[in-house]
Amino acid sequence: MAFRCSKLKRQFILLIGLFLVLALILQTVPSYYEAQKNILMALKLSQFESRLLNNKSFAVVKRLKDPVSLWKVHPSDDRILLQAKFNPKIDLSLSPKRILLEQGLAGWNVNGGKQAFVDHDCPVKHCELHGHPNGEVFDARLIKEIELSRFSFGSAQAEVPRDSNQVWIMFALESPEASPSYEGLNDVINWTATYRYDSTLMTPYDKFQVYDNFTQISNYKPDKNYAEGKTKLAAIFVSNCYASNARLEYVKELQQYMDVDFYGSCGNLRCDKGEGNNCFENLQKEYKFYLSFENANCRDYITEKFFLNALRHDVVPVVMGAHPDDYRRVAPPGSFIHVEEFPHARALAGHLKRLNKQDDDYNDYFRWRSTGQFVDTKFWCRICSLLWDTDLPHQSVHDLNKWWRGDNICIGKRRWDEISNSSQLHVR
Repeated sequence: MAFRCSKLKRQFILLIGLFLVLALILQTVPSYYEAQKNILMALKLSQFESRLLNNKSFAVVKRLKDPVSLWKVHPSDDRILLQAKFNPKIDLSLSPKRILLEQGLAGWNVNGGKQAFVDHDCPVKHCELHGHPNGEVFDARLIKEIELSRFSFGSAQAEVPRDSNQVWIMFALESPEASPSYEGLNDVINWTATYRYDSTLMTPYDKFQVYDNFTQISNYKPDKNYAEGKTKLAAIFVSNCYASNARLEYVKELQQYMDVDFYGSCGNLRCDKGEGNNCFENLQKEYKFYLSFENANCRDYITEKFFLNALRHDVVPVVMGAHPDDYRRVAPPGSFIHVEEFPHARALAGHLKRLNKQDDDYNDYFRWRSTGQFVDTKFWCRICSLLWDTDLPHQSVHDLNKWWRGDNICIGKRRWDEISNSSQLHVR
């Protein structure tokens, strides 16, 4: 009896041991593959992410060489140019693709019919824009984010019956903080056309394309002295005095350590709207830096304050808004200064005042002028071509509200370096 109990005890202990070994294997194998995946991703990222010169802003993300789908979200390519060149073979005997613009043509500043596709010299012109339903059948509906809500959804369906092939497109240039709630709009929107890089059709405020033979910014020289004749340090134009990211407070703190000319209803200087061109002409002639501070700190939210006000007017933009990685992805290499490169406003002011005294260092921020060019994103062309794609996948945004304003998409008054994992790329 004692022998039998001892044998059973040993078998029981052996079974427990086997169970523990199996549990350890099951826990270790996924972790191993996940670690291996992360290492491979890190090696891939090192191929296209580089630090140029000695400034954090001088990193530029270059696309990988592998082919990128017209539809697939890829962390190193926004697909804009691939979509713009897409030229599917179509049967012109078929009716053109009809696109309904919610709220009419005037709100989109575009001509109806095929004219927009002719004007933009689209590879595919067999599409039409319409501003009124008139009880007709449409292949796509384009809806601005401010007009999209669960309340408008029902009336829109009643206005134009939706069949299974009709594509609904959300168009957005405002931040999630300026948009209505999209709760309940699950699997309603098929395509997204926004400034977010993970949109179906990325629609940035502007696009700079680096030349294919670009290597590193230090190989290029400024084409002139951009500091010449500029006698003022920095300016900002702001009319929204209730921004969620506390940009006004930051500007006021900066003013304690350096000169900042504050234009707009939130500042003490005025520049009449009727003289808008003169405002930017003066900015270009007199100022070295422009505070391109957005009204919200949200992923990818980079507006005309950066592209038009600063870059296209030969002023170095000092930026606040999107994550630093987002600026590196879309900005000309070495063209900007992010506030989060510095621990506080006083340190930033010290850096700007140093650049103000050293023309060579200041002009380094204009080396990008020879590295590429601004390009037309051909938004209307891309919609038309993709609607004719014979391999057009059926897709929809399952939880639109979560995608648009999910965790850490917008961070209020916080800094991005305070958010854990904020550098991770978001994908739908």
